[in-house]
Amino acid sequence: MTTQDRRDISMATDSLAEDGIRSVTVTGAGGVPLHVLDAGPEDAPAVVLLHGFAQSARSWLHQLAAPGPIRVVAPDLRGHGHSGKPDSAYLDERVWADDVAAVIEELRLDRPVLGGWSYGGLVALDYIAVHGDSALSGLLTVDASLLAGVPGAERMFGADFVALLPELTDDDEGTTAEARRKLLDVSVERPLAADTARTLLDASLRTPPRVCAALLQRPLDRSGTAAGVTVPWLAVQGDRDRVVTPAALDHIAAVRPTAQAQLWEGTGHSPFLEEPERFNHQLTAFVGRSVSGA
Repeated sequence: MTTQDRRDISMATDSLAEDGIRSVTVTGAGGVPLHVLDAGPEDAPAVVLLHGFAQSARSWLHQLAAPGPIRVVAPDLRGHGHSGKPDSAYLDERVWADDVAAVIEELRLDRPVLGGWSYGGLVALDYIAVHGDSALSGLLTVDASLLAGVPGAERMFGADFVALLPELTDDDEGTTAEARRKLLDVSVERPLAADTARTLLDASLRTPPRVCAALLQRPLDRSGTAAGVTVPWLAVQGDRDRVVTPAALDHIAAVRPTAQAQLWEGTGHSPFLEEPERFNHQLTAFVGRSVSGA
């Protein structure tokens, strides 16, 4: 990782504009404010990137800081980051779907690619389950499972991650902070720079334990929705992932054989952090192909 990479990922809020990253607020379902980071030409082909469990839009700073010829939009999901944290409504697929729809509509994105990392992949499929994919050009999933909290889901998740779940929902501040640090450790195979890790840990601690608990209570099987996806689909998976196992990629390929499935050797749960240049190249190429219909 270069010095430039380390600076980009640890950018302070007041320096975002200097790097061409816009910060806006979108009104989500039920009036919940959603904090959104937005980079690249406003008239360029767009991708909306949804972060994972107990993370934030800052997960995607390598993509936001070097968007290339595309527009990169990354919201903080409700309950996370700088977005609103209501007391309830985390179990309703329509709420998640309408949040994504609000980002697309309020930022006037024309048939963007919708991408989701880990839990963000389930939120992307929430959107498709409720709204269909006619307003999208493509779907990107990154180390994401179609199953959570239902029979068969147990093989999709690594033992290191599962062991952390009780601590991630603990109300004790010290216990939760240590669990979030451990979650970050198991989310990468390749060590992160210290300031990168600090940025991501700070972001993780903005998600209250009650929100984590609510997300874990939501049983999901998005196999049916996945089977009906009509837009191009790129599914990326690290073969060393200790959070979501490669079995999740096999399941996607079985349910939707036309999906372009990529297993990245030597990479963990966060390919866009561990191999940002490779990921950005793949992202730009996929967005370009999807939007052009090539």
